[in-house]
Amino acid sequence: MANTNPASDSAVPADTTAVATRLAAICDMIQAHRVSGAPISARRAAAISAMIDDVAATAAEGRPMACRRRRRMASAQGYKQEGCRLTQQGGTGVVVVRARHRATGRAVAVKSLHRRSGRSYVGDVLREACFTAAGGGHTFRTVARRPGTMDYSIVMDYVGPSLRAVMVDRGDRPLFMEAEVRRIMRKLLAGAEVMHGRGIVHRDIRPDNIFVGDGAGDVKFCNYGAAKSMFEKDPPCYGYPAGTCAYVAPEVLVRNAGHGAPVDAWSLGCVMAELLTGEPPFLGEDETNQLFKIFDVVGVPCRREWEALKPQVRDDKVRMWWAQQRQRGGLRNRLRGLVPEETLSGEGFQVLQGLLRCDPEKRLTAASALRCPWFTENVDEDPVSGRIRVAKITGMASKSCSLAMSFVGCALGFLRLKSLRL
Repeated sequence: MANTNPASDSAVPADTTAVATRLAAICDMIQAHRVSGAPISARRAAAISAMIDDVAATAAEGRPMACRRRRRMASAQGYKQEGCRLTQQGGTGVVVVRARHRATGRAVAVKSLHRRSGRSYVGDVLREACFTAAGGGHTFRTVARRPGTMDYSIVMDYVGPSLRAVMVDRGDRPLFMEAEVRRIMRKLLAGAEVMHGRGIVHRDIRPDNIFVGDGAGDVKFCNYGAAKSMFEKDPPCYGYPAGTCAYVAPEVLVRNAGHGAPVDAWSLGCVMAELLTGEPPFLGEDETNQLFKIFDVVGVPCRREWEALKPQVRDDKVRMWWAQQRQRGGLRNRLRGLVPEETLSGEGFQVLQGLLRCDPEKRLTAASALRCPWFTENVDEDPVSGRIRVAKITGMASKSCSLAMSFVGCALGFLRLKSLRL
């Protein structure tokens, strides 16, 4: 049986350590400005942007740029918007549009955090740009500034629609088959392994923040706005929960500020369950109710498991839930009832259950999950996408049409020849 012990993951390569170190240094620099209240000037932003380019080069090629020269910040006017906005997060000022680089014609996605009430988002843009460059997921291009303003944008390669959009586009077939889910999860876990190796905790993994290329051959994380580095000295506090409630791990819900990479593994487990069933496995109305929904399915943790979460709140609630669950007949795990055997095999359920362990110390890491038999004993071949299937159907239809036209042509030729003989 494959080794699935989370503690047995291999050492981090040297180039990965370099990315993590540079990322943490930039985050600390930006946080120092935030704490002191000193604004980030345009010149300072350009210098930090050059450092982010170094992080991107190190992440992509294993080494920083060969020579660093003083350069001007890229201009947002160099990109022309195409079509409608891809996403817009109401109330936050976040807007993502599809655009094209005027000089090269390259299709890109441009993410902007617009200022409001006089507040500058320069630090937030630069911070997220650095995580995007280091994450190894969405292909980072540059940071662009609108001339004469302090409005900055993150420019990335355009990959495709979000996983959420793909799920919606499937229409009458909202659920994915097990082989399709395995193909998607293999790529997501591989991306998470790289990201965690570089000291990055995404903290907001969900279908909306996963981009899918043609045929799901290219599946990448995006939206690092809530991310943190495990090596930065003083990560900013964004409030709780950090992320989207339906995909947040129990340790985040109990306000454990020291949470790390296991929170992303939990979120990936929620995504996996949603791909199989059509909805997130836990849907609470608020943080407390979300925790109740989790424990109602996976069981209220025992005292040791509860303390492993390092809770800061809700201890009294958990004691009450534990007593109620014992009265109902035991602390059983009902996850298999949500994802039955006809939907997911035993080997696949081993991965799902391992990702959705309440105890973060026993939860599967991305690397250990990929060593499970569900992945090692199965080979993925066909692409996954409703769009690809539509293309295949269209191709089949065009071939059928060509055959029909050929048959009609032959029939007309035969009739013409017969009329001539007569």
